[in-house]
Amino acid sequence: HTVPCKVHGKSGSVRIRMIPAPRGTGIVAAPASKKVIQFSGIGDVYTSSSGCTRTRGNFVKATYYCLENTYKYSTPDWWGAPALKQHPYDEHQEFLSTP
Repeated sequence: HTVPCKVHGKSGSVRIRMIPAPRGTGIVAAPASKKVIQFSGIGDVYTSSSGCTRTRGNFVKATYYCLENTYKYSTPDWWGAPALKQHPYDEHQEFLSTP
């Protein structure tokens, strides 16, 4: 529903920062970046931007790069089930028990 932690994105002179928000907050962003964030599936986030945000191309690219940085974090829902193997003593019990 939100970004995993504070993330940054930069394109040209535009810097954008996304900050996690509690459920129900919605997307607090400028209209251009709000569309990109909605398409990504994020529902609750605060944003902060600086630089010349009138250049819409750089502003949208900075938003995209910021979202791209969220995929660098390995969250627990991506870990999957651990492969549980037998303990080496249990696995080689027959060999270890022979005199």
